[in-house]
Amino acid sequence: MITEVKENPSNNNSNNNNNKQLEFIFQISVSIILLYNTINRNNNNNLIENFYKYSFLILSIIINICYQLFIKFNFTSKNLRSSSYKNNSDDNKLLVERQQSDWGLGLGISIIPNILLVILLTLNNININNNNNNNNNNNNNNNYFTIISFYQISLSIISPLFLFNHIDTYRSLKIWTPPPSSSSSSSNIPSLTKREYSNFIIIFLITFIISFTPFFNNNNYFDNLKLTLFLFLFSFIFLVITKQLLYKLPNSFTIGEASIISQIITILFSESIRYFYNILNNNNSSINNINNGKFSRINILYCFYSLIVGSLFIVFLNSLFNVAKSLRKLMTDYNNNNNNNNNNNNNNNNNNNNNNNNNNNNNNNKLIRKIIIKSSLFYFLVIFIILCMIYPILSYQLNGENPFVWVFEYIGSSDRIKYIIGLWMVLLVFTIFSYQPTIHSSIPMIISRKYFHILAIVMFTPPLLLEGDDDMYKFMVLSYSVSISTLILLELLKYSLAPPLALPIRHYMDRFLDDRDSGLITTTHIYLLLGCSIPLFLTFFMDLIHLGNGGILSNSYHFLSPFSGILTIGIGDTMASYFGVKYGRNKWFGSQKSIEGTVAGSIFTIVASLLLYYFCSTSSSTLTFSSIFKIIITSTSCSLMEASTTQIDNLILPLFYFTLINL
Repeated sequence: MITEVKENPSNNNSNNNNNKQLEFIFQISVSIILLYNTINRNNNNNLIENFYKYSFLILSIIINICYQLFIKFNFTSKNLRSSSYKNNSDDNKLLVERQQSDWGLGLGISIIPNILLVILLTLNNININNNNNNNNNNNNNNNYFTIISFYQISLSIISPLFLFNHIDTYRSLKIWTPPPSSSSSSSNIPSLTKREYSNFIIIFLITFIISFTPFFNNNNYFDNLKLTLFLFLFSFIFLVITKQLLYKLPNSFTIGEASIISQIITILFSESIRYFYNILNNNNSSINNINNGKFSRINILYCFYSLIVGSLFIVFLNSLFNVAKSLRKLMTDYNNNNNNNNNNNNNNNNNNNNNNNNNNNNNNNKLIRKIIIKSSLFYFLVIFIILCMIYPILSYQLNGENPFVWVFEYIGSSDRIKYIIGLWMVLLVFTIFSYQPTIHSSIPMIISRKYFHILAIVMFTPPLLLEGDDDMYKFMVLSYSVSISTLILLELLKYSLAPPLALPIRHYMDRFLDDRDSGLITTTHIYLLLGCSIPLFLTFFMDLIHLGNGGILSNSYHFLSPFSGILTIGIGDTMASYFGVKYGRNKWFGSQKSIEGTVAGSIFTIVASLLLYYFCSTSSSTLTFSSIFKIIITSTSCSLMEASTTQIDNLILPLFYFTLINL
């Protein structure tokens, strides 16, 4: 449904202006510091051998900073909403995003590019510290440097142009709201306008110019054209995924969160295509150099891609064939008919009731047959993709091994892994059968939800503390991959309402919802797992890039990097919530968050970080004044960011901490 834009109100925004100011200061400060570090690294003349590459990388950071300023002064609180505010309905918002949140667009376009830049600077440190390495290893680093630079430039310059174009078009012309749940419309996404198509041509010309810059150093004209298409399509896929998340899953994401998730999915999708392209062209020399043993890191990487990309592919096919959505509609109609029957039975008009009940029963019988067919198709599609696509791909990657047998052999190869799995099983059984919000009804829901943050600390910290045990490090990456793919499939199951599994799972998980889980899907638990896992994935990839002979890199990134999620959302956010609820009296800028909670979260994060760094780091990571100062600044900044942002902090804070601690 399209609604005309009239005039924009300013009510309900004044209380959050100071919060947005603080969030903006933090996000742009990080980008400026990264810009300074990138320029400063050139003093050693080793960041990039080619001057043009170096200059263009700096230019991409400057452009992204300009984008953030553009958002700050163009997409203000006065024009974020429709002027047709007759009843303060959130349906009048420009894009269908989560309630009680701002857009978060500045964070959405800057966090992932900043992380990619941190990885690039880390690769620079690797090259500086290992000048005497063999040429193959250096070439491998340079190849990955080019690939990561490709993503960084695309997400910094081109992808935001697509997003700005889409937002500005619909902001100035019309507002899209989702159709009613009973609507039979097959499409939930507004079609592109002529203005968007014309602007796409301009974006393509900008992409064309970028791909012909000396940064990519292509002498072949045809290669430059291919690069133009790759850059353009990469960014366009990002826009498509973002629109799918916002429009097909209304009130589940802010634009910033949808942007971050879309960037991650787009990179995973592109890397999967690159991997299969290399297989078809027998271009796996760099991979073979680091493939050591049955349970090598590269095999763990294969499992990571297969599980997560495979689960996303299942979601994609369900969306493409409209299986989950149509099943959800059938289940909704069936429940509505049952409710009508119950209401009719409570009335006194027996003759009319009998006729209505007969009609409803006939409709229910038809619906039951359709539900059985649709749910069977849903489960068949999931099982078919797992057994006929993910399983063969994994088996091929593991040199013909049965993936299930391989997993059990991997678990049995280490006593520590068996002990950790035993601990996890005990904790999960206790959580499922013993921890219920109804049992602890006297505890505020915000505190009850923090139980899962504490559970993450207990489950994920012990394996990470065994830093010298490479098996545990690989095991955590594999475990996170299995957990994330499982949660994605569970959320798809919940969304579809497919009997008989969906309703019990939905009934249990919905007990922990708060006002941020107001959309069709629940995102906070997935964000919690992503927040804990993404920092570990990033350090795993950085180590893997540097591996030439199976060694483990210990000095390329800050020691606390893998712990970013546990420190910020496991400890800092949990303590901030507890002390804020129990002792909070003074609120930040008229918001719901207290100064006491922020101070407590900052102190506990600082103390936990210092203890981890002092007792668990390697001998080369000494606790100096500069390292203490960095930990204090990073932890305090994350706590202030948590107090100021309306984005879901389970996703934002770990990425923010990871970036700051590696500056």
